[in-house]
Amino acid sequence: MLRPVGLILEIRLRQAWRSVKSVGALWILGLPLATVFYLSTLSTLGKQSTETVATLVLALPLLIHFNRRDLFFLEKQGFPLRLVLLAEYGLLSLVLALPVALLFEHYAALALTLSGALVIAFLPQWKHRTGSGQARPLIFLPYLAFEWHSAMRRYGWLFGLFYLPGLAFGSYTGAPLLSVVLITSLLPGVFDHCEPKELMEPFFFQPRGLWRKLGLHAALLIIAILPLAVVFFIFSPEVWYLMLLALLIGLLYLAFAILYKYAHYFPGRRKVHNSLTAGLFALGLIIPFFAPACLVYLIVLFRKAKKRVVLIYG
Repeated sequence: MLRPVGLILEIRLRQAWRSVKSVGALWILGLPLATVFYLSTLSTLGKQSTETVATLVLALPLLIHFNRRDLFFLEKQGFPLRLVLLAEYGLLSLVLALPVALLFEHYAALALTLSGALVIAFLPQWKHRTGSGQARPLIFLPYLAFEWHSAMRRYGWLFGLFYLPGLAFGSYTGAPLLSVVLITSLLPGVFDHCEPKELMEPFFFQPRGLWRKLGLHAALLIIAILPLAVVFFIFSPEVWYLMLLALLIGLLYLAFAILYKYAHYFPGRRKVHNSLTAGLFALGLIIPFFAPACLVYLIVLFRKAKKRVVLIYG
């Protein structure tokens, strides 16, 4: 029974290693960033209560569980499904919970986290829609923003989950800011699927097509965040600059997601795997010391994306 679990964990480690290798020379920047972020996260968790530590650590396994689509496949292949999930979620939780327990004596949080991983492993599978019926058009989005049409059908509930609390609890300074940050964190997933070459033509058959695409999606993001910004400015005018900073980071992250896709685009490719690089880029934006390197990387991506567009369309 334990052999299939070991096989799945070996596959996960190989997938993680392939993601690491795909970053290439960026690890020169990414390794210090990841180390600083990991240590600061441990320090922050060490100051929290037992319940808070367990909740924060279990947030990632819970989000993964409700978004994964391989549970039915694993079960049909004969793997002990719940044991596999327990091993995956338990090891993922231990990455943070075990050091916090050893360094800050949060042993109760460690026990609570492992118990939570056990509960998550036995939660029912999220039923994703796979019907062949025609999807309803999203008339509030321009047709050229086809990435958002797809993303809202796949992750619309998640956008709503992150968006509505920021409006409902706008009197608390951190609520709208947290909503903006969480919505921004979803942007790489909006642009990780590669569209057919024909869908790119309305942009790239015209001058400055890449700039036009960046401008369209930047305008959509600003319009989406505007209600959160208004609520924040009403209730927290003394720290208005924090919302502007969050919006600036969101726009830079949006530019990264778009440019990274087209810098690695070629006809027939279905998906650009940008999650690890996106995480490193986000850390660079959060830590001011590394922000200039992120801006330089954006320029490099823009030049590479522009060359790729010229190569495809002549």
